[in-house]
Amino acid sequence: MKLSAKQEMFCKEYMIDLNATQAAIRAGYSERTAYSQGQRLLKHVEVLARVKELKDKRADELELDAYWVLKRLKDISDRSMQAEPVMEYDHGSQELVETGEYQFDSTGANKATELIGKHIGMFDPKLQLQMRMMEAQVEKVKVETKKLQESNKDIEPPKIIVVDKWSAKK
Repeated sequence: MKLSAKQEMFCKEYMIDLNATQAAIRAGYSERTAYSQGQRLLKHVEVLARVKELKDKRADELELDAYWVLKRLKDISDRSMQAEPVMEYDHGSQELVETGEYQFDSTGANKATELIGKHIGMFDPKLQLQMRMMEAQVEKVKVETKKLQESNKDIEPPKIIVVDKWSAKK
């Protein structure tokens, strides 16, 4: 289904600030109903497809991708963690001198690290649940293996190898 001229205008306006209400107003929808119109338009499959197309085009033109974003976040985190000497003005020598104390940008480092963690799925509750379930299964196998060892002392215990996607990426 083709977008109407008003819907196309909404998509282009939405790309300016990603504000659906303001995009709806700029596209010619009533100010009184702009909030609900904007939300409704963002649920429209064709509108979403067009917005994605426009976002992808913009990212390509700017040569942005997930690698660029992650590299940038890593650089910000690394830079924020560098200790900078605290300087103060010495009236006797009339220059800035180190105080012996150091500071770093913990807010910048924390935010960048948080965004990287989110990107790689570290804070995904479903993933954390899967990890806990896997750990529980490993513990169960260990208990069963120990029982086998205790009941059959002459038998060599079975070797258990657990492979997960994290251990394989070292």
